[in-house]
Amino acid sequence: MPVITIVACFAPSVHGQGTRSSVTRDDRERWRTQSTQPFCCQREQFVVAGPELLALQLLPWYFNRHVADDATADLSLRSWHRNIQLGFEWDPNSFRTNMFDHPFHGNAFFNAARSNGYDFWESSSFTYAGSFIWEFFGENNRPAINDWAMTSIGGLTIGEALHRTAKMVRDNQATGARRTFLEFAGFLIDPVGGFSRALRGEMSRIGPNPPDRYPTISHTNGMVGFRSISKGRFPEAKQATAFGTVVFQYGDPYEDYAQPFDAFNLFLQFNTQEKVPIGQFQIAGVLFGNELYRSDNALHVFTIEQIFDYVNNQTYEVGGQSFGFTLRSRLKTSETMSVRTVLQPTANVMTGIVSEYFEILDRDYDFGSGFGFRAAASLNKSGFNLLRVGYLGAISHTLSGAAGNQVIQFVRATAQFPLRRPFGIGAEYILHMRDGYFRDFPDVHRRDSEYRVFLLLI
Repeated sequence: MPVITIVACFAPSVHGQGTRSSVTRDDRERWRTQSTQPFCCQREQFVVAGPELLALQLLPWYFNRHVADDATADLSLRSWHRNIQLGFEWDPNSFRTNMFDHPFHGNAFFNAARSNGYDFWESSSFTYAGSFIWEFFGENNRPAINDWAMTSIGGLTIGEALHRTAKMVRDNQATGARRTFLEFAGFLIDPVGGFSRALRGEMSRIGPNPPDRYPTISHTNGMVGFRSISKGRFPEAKQATAFGTVVFQYGDPYEDYAQPFDAFNLFLQFNTQEKVPIGQFQIAGVLFGNELYRSDNALHVFTIEQIFDYVNNQTYEVGGQSFGFTLRSRLKTSETMSVRTVLQPTANVMTGIVSEYFEILDRDYDFGSGFGFRAAASLNKSGFNLLRVGYLGAISHTLSGAAGNQVIQFVRATAQFPLRRPFGIGAEYILHMRDGYFRDFPDVHRRDSEYRVFLLLI
């Protein structure tokens, strides 16, 4: 995962359709040797996508059966008949497995199609089908409804973001060591897409880059610092730890919504001295948009967004798939200053929330669905957020776990100050609130605070 955003740091912040001011000898040689064969894809190539989807079923099964010696990979006609006859259940896998690992497996299903000429919606069907086949025929235990949902919905969210990021990194015009490096980096970001290019002989072929290689804008920034938190769920938890984040903005959600994920935001946080190094991973991509109002000083747009959330640290575990119905506003107050706001009701398809009462072995969280609301406002100067406040709230009705309802809320306030580029400094306060109202157990009310100071890399 770190490679995804680290490589993106080398991409320019703004891309356009500019022309060369001069032509060099290297340019002439590149154009002379440029392949006349088209790069993928003028049409869908099921002859590649289908076998790749099959391989993504067989390879994990072979590893589980013959390397890991996993009893669940001992398949037979009887086990398949049993799975079809009994149908879906809820599984007891860990939070990370269900909320993080499964969506990344779905991302591979998605890009088996996406890298072979299929569009976003067509590739989504590969994701659902691939997950369905694995659940019923890849293991001898009953198919899990949570796995199918998380692998499918989360897989296409992650898959499209990685597909577009890898497309930015690869350069069909590059040669030599630079070409090798960029192809390797693209392969790490989107392995299935890289494998498809290798099958088609495109990893070394010189040719034109796709016209949609770059978004209208892209920007990567990060921060490193320290976070001080309440002890949370674990008595042995460290109260002060280091952390780092990377934020990759692809496209402009105020302007770019002709195709799904023409604009998306990817957020990645690394924590130290915790049970897992990746403490937070979120992607929000615009599926549809429509301009509501535009003037010299104001812009209002409505977008529908697909959201993947994964938060796993010593204070809380929250993750899931949701759809946001978003009103974005940009209000210009001067030549350099603007106020930006986001109002976003959400439909939460499937959510995992930590619970003190777990009825299934090895699962200390409940699965549920419900609705929520997100809101944010920021003061922006020349593209830099000086101040930002945000709120996230969600109500989740338990579908599997301790019967009842859970309410989670996050309140966040951030202040940042730019120094000499590329640096800045900042501080942040986060309040996490969780209220569980259970049918068979005492209610739970938690309040956990987090304070951060950090150095910004703009």
